[in-house]
Amino acid sequence: MKCKITKVEIIPIQIELNEPFIISIGPLTHASITVVKVHTNQGLYGTGECCPFRTIHTESQSGSVEQGQTIAKLLIDQDPTQIARITKIMNTALPHHASIKAAFDMALYDLNAKLVDQPLYQYLNGDSHKVITTDMTISLMDKDIMMAKAAQYRDQGFPMLKVKLGDPDSLNDVDRMRGIREVLGEAFPLCLDANQGWSYDAAVVALTEMQHMNISHCEAPIFSGNHEELKKIRDLELVPIMGDESVFSPEDAYQMLHKGCIDLVNIKLGKAGGIHQAMKIAAIAEAADVHCQVGCFSETRLGISALVHFSMAWAHIIHHDLDAPLMQSEDPIIGGLTYHDDWHVTVSDKPGIGAQYDELFLKKFDFISIA
Repeated sequence: MKCKITKVEIIPIQIELNEPFIISIGPLTHASITVVKVHTNQGLYGTGECCPFRTIHTESQSGSVEQGQTIAKLLIDQDPTQIARITKIMNTALPHHASIKAAFDMALYDLNAKLVDQPLYQYLNGDSHKVITTDMTISLMDKDIMMAKAAQYRDQGFPMLKVKLGDPDSLNDVDRMRGIREVLGEAFPLCLDANQGWSYDAAVVALTEMQHMNISHCEAPIFSGNHEELKKIRDLELVPIMGDESVFSPEDAYQMLHKGCIDLVNIKLGKAGGIHQAMKIAAIAEAADVHCQVGCFSETRLGISALVHFSMAWAHIIHHDLDAPLMQSEDPIIGGLTYHDDWHVTVSDKPGIGAQYDELFLKKFDFISIA
């Protein structure tokens, strides 16, 4: 019997964060996640999710639900094993809207790995022996609070910390970093993320002052569309520059690397439109001999589990920002990724992503069913 999609369920959920997560473009108090389940006539289903940030995706949760219904209607009776074909269908219907397309893509990969009874990393030809550890992120707050958080996370054993910056007066960020270095010492691994918060001049001032602070890399120092000045910053060789908001698609990755605007690439499934497109971004970076990071928005352990499976397929993905579930006040996921004491992470060998939502948790929210 040929496999076909018979039903799609879309469930918008909310999970309160332990405390507000603050970056240069605003605070976040809840993870607003859209869950997608793709069912087949063979009794199997796949689950995916997305967490759109309006300031990054220009998508909202309500918008993702609406666009998800558009996609779902197009996918009924389609063969779910034809991921390239379905990607083309989604991209034709919705040229943008990467976040909700990522949720469908994740569900399809979960389903396809289940159909062949393989864990997702094996379906992606991944390396089960790859060692992956997560960093932890310090929100953009007052200097003293950030210093205290740095000490707390160091004492909890995190091997690297990501520091959110992007104060328009970047000298304030320099002061924050001096305080954090005072707490941690010079050797502790740190990376930065300005979330496009600095102007060109502010970025040059900040990174000039921080170039001797042993910074692994800086994500998105200035507006993502300002390629000319981003290249100028990269050419100064103050701190390695990572493309995040400037790299949504494989085309973006090629252009940013070809123009010499960035040193590294941050791959997020929710930016790329899912695993299918993210694999292309990873391949472009690999061909350019460029290291990558995988990052997240505010997904649950289900979405982060999928991200770990994806990373296991690529040796040049060496940085991992997998901390979103640690910021959430409840964990609705059964199975999936495990955080170990030293903050290395593992996924199971169960078919697919190896994670599923607790159905009692999902029943608290509205289901939209399309068949």
